[in-house]
Amino acid sequence: MTLWLAIVAVGLTLRPTLTSISPLLPQIREATGMSFPVAALLTSLPVLAMGAGAFAASSLTRRLGERRGVLLGLAALALACGVRFVADDTVLMLATALASGIGIAIIQALLPGVVKANYSAARMTAMMGIYSAALMGGGGLGAAASPWASSLADDWRVGLGMWLAVVGAAALAWWRAPLGVPAVTGVDVSEALAARHAELLGKHGEYGKKRVSAKPATSAATREPSMLDLLRNRRAWTLAVYFGLINCTYTTMVAWLPPFYQQAGMSATQSGALLAGLTACQVVAALALPWLARRNVDRRRWLTLALVATLAGLVGLVFAPEAAPWLWIGAIGFGLGGTFSLGLVLALDHHAHPRHAAALAAFMQGVGFCIAALAPFAAGAVRALTGGFTPAWVALVGVNLALIALTWRFDPEGYASALGRRFSLP
Repeated sequence: MTLWLAIVAVGLTLRPTLTSISPLLPQIREATGMSFPVAALLTSLPVLAMGAGAFAASSLTRRLGERRGVLLGLAALALACGVRFVADDTVLMLATALASGIGIAIIQALLPGVVKANYSAARMTAMMGIYSAALMGGGGLGAAASPWASSLADDWRVGLGMWLAVVGAAALAWWRAPLGVPAVTGVDVSEALAARHAELLGKHGEYGKKRVSAKPATSAATREPSMLDLLRNRRAWTLAVYFGLINCTYTTMVAWLPPFYQQAGMSATQSGALLAGLTACQVVAALALPWLARRNVDRRRWLTLALVATLAGLVGLVFAPEAAPWLWIGAIGFGLGGTFSLGLVLALDHHAHPRHAAALAAFMQGVGFCIAALAPFAAGAVRALTGGFTPAWVALVGVNLALIALTWRFDPEGYASALGRRFSLP
């Protein structure tokens, strides 16, 4: 089993437990008696757990290593899927949501470091695109296949629990995959960062005529940044807020897009297909944009393109949701796929050292998913108060306008200075 196939297999498990919920929400609410805000917790709780769990990734890596750490995350996902076969009340459903979020958190925090350690700088960006595409493709499968399986079995629990088989296959693939061992000592972060930027920039793009300046640290000895280091670093927080606001749109779409169109008369299968279409467009963007951006370390133009696509789709949902739903959802999906994959690459770009880059990516995801977890709950509360989702779409329009402005702060020439010297031992 090659490593990239194992990464794809694991990536496919990271979204079905989220996206299988919303097309089946009417049946779940009828069986359990959940209100709209409580039902929103089925999406918010996993995302919150994804955020909180990411902070434990560094400790898990040191104690268990990447192989056993990812297997632990897959075990939590398997438990969640298995219990959903028999769940019939609110407490059990919320418990499975929490368990799945913990499993996803562990895996998402560890895999970027694995990619960074096992692939060259030129291939890392493309591999992150493949991983992101697999992650999003799994989400599309969850949205499309779960309503179909539930209808066939005449039991919504079958549609939720069926992903146990996929998780089991991914665990087997991961167990057999070859993993490299990243170097953790003897690397000067600033010097390596400069060398890596020089490799990436070469003669391409507007930065091809510039040299990335980064003075070497006073000692070659380095350590992985602690949580305290990251909590004190402004760039780490900027990346985290940026990633969190990007995912506010995603979590809101996953939770409420099918109910929004079911309210307009679509069936569960049709609205699930719409969510699957969104994730299909995510897959396309997750593969295409990192590949297009691979020759230039400046990701800002591609991120802006993706954000404009998301913005256009949201404007369509606000003003004419039924005029061209597939067009609006396609634009949102394309934008979300590009911003998610390039957002992860953006964090990895800040460090040449795999463990350092992984720590920054874990912090970004930890804080970011905690922010994104609030969005479905807020949209559910808006739905309960107003009877519709349009105010939530308007709020997301404002969020994406702010993200476009924030994107242009990520000048690659400022990466080393933005992180400061706390990441190197004096």
